[in-house]
Amino acid sequence: MYHLYLVKGIGGRIGFGIATNIKDRNKHYSSHSGDIVTFPVIYGGLRSHAKAIEKTIKNELSDHIWYVDDWKTEWLDKKYDETFLENFVSKTIEEKHCKLKIIHRNYNFTLDNS
Repeated sequence: MYHLYLVKGIGGRIGFGIATNIKDRNKHYSSHSGDIVTFPVIYGGLRSHAKAIEKTIKNELSDHIWYVDDWKTEWLDKKYDETFLENFVSKTIEEKHCKLKIIHRNYNFTLDNS
């Protein structure tokens, strides 16, 4: 299973990404931020579909992406919240008939017993 996730930074900024191992990815964010980081929503499904939705986010929300100097990140400008991004992703999944579904809400690696 492949994952498309929304991530909420310590300062409240919302971001997105894809991963095969969601536990390790969450630990990576947490270790770099110095605190537990939450993935408000994790979608699971086909790799090609998760990558397609990530590409759509990058293309269609390009004016809303946060830049650090000239570096385009996978974070949105602070004026956009998780509800905005979740609604965008859910609508895109439906419109593109992607095989992705929500498999976790408010996930962090400390809740994962696997």
